[in-house]
Amino acid sequence: MTTTLPFKEELNRLPADRLEETAKYIHALIEERRQRRGLMIDATSGSLPGEEGEALEAALKECSSPDENAW
Repeated sequence: MTTTLPFKEELNRLPADRLEETAKYIHALIEERRQRRGLMIDATSGSLPGEEGEALEAALKECSSPDENAW
């Protein structure tokens, strides 16, 4: 038996108005999860820990002031 089976059985027994209310709640949970994941991705995008981050920062600083003679 899967963990969702008892819930599916309960959903089958709900009256239509309660089923609609439950569906809205589930969709709200899914949307909230999507938004939280997006915020987590935004918060951590471009971050590297420790030495990797420092190396990237140094490389970016070097790139921000190109050597015109190197072209």
